[in-house]
Amino acid sequence: MNLINYLSFLVSPILIVITILYLKFKFSIKNFTNIRNAILLGMFSIVLLLIANYLIELKWDGNYKNMRRMAFFVFVVIAFSSELGKFIPLKLSFFKLKNFSGPLEGVIYSIFIGLGFSTIAAVLYGFGIIGSTDKFHNFTLFLYTFPIANIIFAISMGFFVGMAKMRRNAFIDASTGLFVATFFHGLFYFGFITSDIRLLIFDAVGFTIIGITFLVKSVSIKLDDRS
Repeated sequence: MNLINYLSFLVSPILIVITILYLKFKFSIKNFTNIRNAILLGMFSIVLLLIANYLIELKWDGNYKNMRRMAFFVFVVIAFSSELGKFIPLKLSFFKLKNFSGPLEGVIYSIFIGLGFSTIAAVLYGFGIIGSTDKFHNFTLFLYTFPIANIIFAISMGFFVGMAKMRRNAFIDASTGLFVATFFHGLFYFGFITSDIRLLIFDAVGFTIIGITFLVKSVSIKLDDRS
């Protein structure tokens, strides 16, 4: 670990502060209790990843030499356990709130849960407590982009969970949000494990387009409901 990597631990907290200030001045929000709770629950959601990582280390002892094991580790142990940990508080704690009426609320709460998660996860990754950092290429880049990537995962999940509040097929919409976020998370992690530059570029461009699309659509749905 060097100073540059240590400084990466500040990215998530800085993004939290910037997002809170934006909401405060843009929408004149005065009560941030739910947002505070989302951040704290996001931090706590790391427990599921810790358990999954511990169990797989106990079973395989860091031996991910074949592609099947590596794919399982990336998409199930890392991606699915991370996103399920964030999905649980979003669905159980915030989905039932009166002010949670659609995709925009889902996106907002999901983003703060995701940033709470990445605040703790970045530190654990940095010190090698979780993940397979010895196999990483461009580890510093991973630490700096991880919080931003989590915002994209959060937007994707929050959008579909928010849609579940508006439609009858709530289980399908919510499950889609969990699946999409897990898939994106897995692709992101896999790109750094394999050092596939083309995959990383594809991730960066694709995630940005998808994140903006879901965000714009969430705002559009909110404005349509008000009109």
